[in-house]
Amino acid sequence: MRFLPSAMLALAALAPQLSAQVSPEAGPDQTIAFGSSATLAGALNNRSPLDFWTSDGNLATEDCIVMHRDGEPLRASPRLHDPLGAGMGWPSDLLRIGGQVYGIESGRRFLYTVDEITGLCTPIGPANTWKNVYSLAYDPALDQVYGVDLLKKQLLKFNRHTGVVTKVGVNTLKGYFLIRALAFRPSDGFLYAIDQGKSQLIKINPVTGAPTLVRQYLKVSTSRIEELEFVGDELYAMLGLLNLQGDLVAGQLQRLDLNGGPTVNLGPIIPECSPHSLLINSLPESFQWGVDSGPGAVTFSDAKSLTSSATFSAPGTYTLSLTAFAAGGPVSDTLTIDVQ
Repeated sequence: MRFLPSAMLALAALAPQLSAQVSPEAGPDQTIAFGSSATLAGALNNRSPLDFWTSDGNLATEDCIVMHRDGEPLRASPRLHDPLGAGMGWPSDLLRIGGQVYGIESGRRFLYTVDEITGLCTPIGPANTWKNVYSLAYDPALDQVYGVDLLKKQLLKFNRHTGVVTKVGVNTLKGYFLIRALAFRPSDGFLYAIDQGKSQLIKINPVTGAPTLVRQYLKVSTSRIEELEFVGDELYAMLGLLNLQGDLVAGQLQRLDLNGGPTVNLGPIIPECSPHSLLINSLPESFQWGVDSGPGAVTFSDAKSLTSSATFSAPGTYTLSLTAFAAGGPVSDTLTIDVQ
């Protein structure tokens, strides 16, 4: 896999690009004979691309932000560095708060802001004393950044303006060996984390630091979850892929089901990358067919396929809708099927 050279990045817009509002088209009205099926021909215009970043890399992209956006070459930022030009070491997580990207780097123990175009990292306050913070999470309602020191089993709060770090509880995460992923869920006010040592998803009370087991995953030798992020109320993960020696060599974006359902892989495998972080800029809107009106029941072969077929239990006129679930709320278009 070839990455877009750093020299070309100044010509490319690396910050998230705003897309027009997604617009569903349900397709033309149809007339069919009763007992036959209608083949639908829906479309989604201005659907958002899958656009996400991870950080670090291997070889040519070491200590960089690695960027995927559908339809564009895989890109890598310039090597992350401080104002004096010294490298910041491997970035272990990224957050976007408003229009500003923040990072954490465990070797030099700074919370810092990131210029994703130049690679400049500006430390916030002095280096802190917590040596093994590999993940960050953000509560927008409280404007609060959280982290975990995985060796000291300690939940931490970071002041993103001063860099000051304070403890939440005392060693409440004792027994969880390798917490390397952290995300905040606005709908319930809890932090969610992955313990790589036990392959467990846990949730953490951000006031007390107390953990609760959510889900046990099957531990495998070929992959591990490196980072988590909530988009709306859906949980996404950056899966790190391992070689036979246990080294990170690639990454894969996934959607996790908190209720125990299947994990869904999204987008391509990102090669030559040790994907320690996850920052999602946009996701393709989901969609579904539905029935607005009609004299009988409608059965869709796959209500989440634009080209689903539909069968009808009785003759008459039906109105079907194709709904896209956009960030600003659902958007729908309809068609009429006259079943004779």
